[in-house]
Amino acid sequence: MPHLAMGHLGGRSPNTYKSIEFATKNQWSNLLSCILSLSLSVLEGMKIDNLTVKMLVIGVIGLACFIASIIVLNLVEEREGRHTEAENEIGQTWGAPQVVIGPMLVVKSANVADIYILPSTLTIESTIEPEVRKRGIFETVIYKERLKVSGTFSQSDVSSIAGKSATFAVSLSDTRSIEKQVTLNWNKAELLFNPGANASLLKDSGIHTPVTVLSGDNSFAFEVTLNGNKRAMFAPVGRENEVTVSAPWSTPEFVGAFLPSTREITSDSFSATWKVSSFGRNYAQSFLNDGTVSETMLTDSTFGVELNEGVDLYTQVSRSVKYAILFIAVTFMAFFLFEVLAKVPLHAIQYLLVGLSLSLFYLLLLSLSEHIGFLKAYVVATGMISILISAYSTKILGKRSRAGTVFTLLVILYSYLYFTLNLEDYALLFGSFLLFGLLAVVMYLTRNIDWTSASEG
Repeated sequence: MPHLAMGHLGGRSPNTYKSIEFATKNQWSNLLSCILSLSLSVLEGMKIDNLTVKMLVIGVIGLACFIASIIVLNLVEEREGRHTEAENEIGQTWGAPQVVIGPMLVVKSANVADIYILPSTLTIESTIEPEVRKRGIFETVIYKERLKVSGTFSQSDVSSIAGKSATFAVSLSDTRSIEKQVTLNWNKAELLFNPGANASLLKDSGIHTPVTVLSGDNSFAFEVTLNGNKRAMFAPVGRENEVTVSAPWSTPEFVGAFLPSTREITSDSFSATWKVSSFGRNYAQSFLNDGTVSETMLTDSTFGVELNEGVDLYTQVSRSVKYAILFIAVTFMAFFLFEVLAKVPLHAIQYLLVGLSLSLFYLLLLSLSEHIGFLKAYVVATGMISILISAYSTKILGKRSRAGTVFTLLVILYSYLYFTLNLEDYALLFGSFLLFGLLAVVMYLTRNIDWTSASEG
């Protein structure tokens, strides 16, 4: 399973917060069946009038309900997989995540390996226009990217091929969205690009055109519009690189080998600029295609931005499930205190029904989130489960005031959980404070109880 990994986010990666491995559905089902069978056997074989025995039975029931909650994680993985499939389907028709590698000059030879020469300066301006598309109930981010690329090949770098013909090659992940002819301004001459990168080191997808290399500095500039989804990445092939990306998007994640030198993120847009030198990569300014430089080395040096939609709802559901044992334990403790302090007898089956209701919360949260968003789903699921348990408590606890106490407790717990889920870096700290506070309340309420007499009674 993926491990916990934090990054700058306006958001997640999916599955990034999962830290333990979960058994298969059949294993959890078998374990749950065994625990339930054990609980029923205890209930049938003895009259529970001993406090210690009842606490053990309540603990077994709580564990069974926790396992029922954990099973929801299997559904999260399944739904997340379907979401990824929907993203891939949209990407296949609209455009793949764009990775720009180049430009570079390629001099081909029949006798020796091809020569690759990289630009001295490279400036890229990327303007992204994002859009959210749907496939069924699943959403994904696509974009249209307008690239302005310019730079120079210095005299010192091209002196060995001056006066010769070379291929000006640019690798692009997906060129299907190019709607009109792309023109290269090469030393103020207008040249038409041809499809394909036409360079053995690069992927076939891209554009190229033959150029004549002058003895001095050779300048170039071109513009192209591309379709893509989720990510836009760039390789620092220049000796000095400056890449600027801007978009009306408030939750970018900067990814790859380099972070931006400057960035500005507002409530509705962002702008970021990378300034990277050739010292940050592990391939030379010019090289032979003899295996010393590979396409993997080029892609490993890429950097850029990922357009996230905030924290992924599947990640949020997964994180909330990890608090299930806390909710079950606190709620069961509240009912147990009513038994001890208010002398309200409760049957183990009643604990089981309350625990299953708490477990149902996560299934409701997952199913509703896919249709109305995480926040609305959280509010609706909290209301449904709190009302259900409180209405049931009115009868089993004998008074509406006691049911009101249970309702208030559940609302506070679910509100605190939502608050904690959005803290991320401080979730553990505030979760610890909550546990400390709850333990202090329980200790205060039970400070005068003679547990030895209660157990004997």
